[in-house]
Amino acid sequence: MKAFEYDSGFMKFATLLSRVTLLNLLWMVCCLPVITAGAATIAQYYATNRLIAGDMHVFQNFKEGFRLHWKRATVVWVILAILSAVFFMDYRIVTTTDIPGKTALIVISVLAFITLVMGMLWIYPVMINFTGTMKEILFNAFVFAFMYAPVTLIAAGFYALTGFLFVKFLIARGLVFLFGQGMIVYAILNLYEKVFQKYRNKEN
Repeated sequence: MKAFEYDSGFMKFATLLSRVTLLNLLWMVCCLPVITAGAATIAQYYATNRLIAGDMHVFQNFKEGFRLHWKRATVVWVILAILSAVFFMDYRIVTTTDIPGKTALIVISVLAFITLVMGMLWIYPVMINFTGTMKEILFNAFVFAFMYAPVTLIAAGFYALTGFLFVKFLIARGLVFLFGQGMIVYAILNLYEKVFQKYRNKEN
């Protein structure tokens, strides 16, 4: 059958899905020690970026991404985890106590957290696509997040949709477990590519 020929659309999709699934499982295993979640995520982004470019060597690229970026990715992960915890505790304190200007403080906390999340969606993609110091990478990630706000919202929508399906449908939980994060990363990198292409040419 033509569908099972090597160059058929079905076989190309099946091959891609198998690689994305493998990357997702590698990512989950490497995230088990929570401190390595940042390094595992940057490795997944790096390997997925290579996959989009046509390089199917999943293990090698994951290992290379981990080796190249684990220090900075871990620092970013720890900072983001601490800031997220601070925002969560701040929100809990503000919402459970009776203080003047409570509503304004809640709005400020929520807006600050949204800003953090928007930046988070760009940090690792920027890190694997551009060179620079940590300060430059963080700055550029937040600039991209707001300069291309519609793109950022679409990327956030991938996670929102995945979370909704995971909560709403039992069968979706197994699919999310297998390749959920992997497919999101694949979609985000494809979404960001047109943005990055302009700046990559300038950098070169």
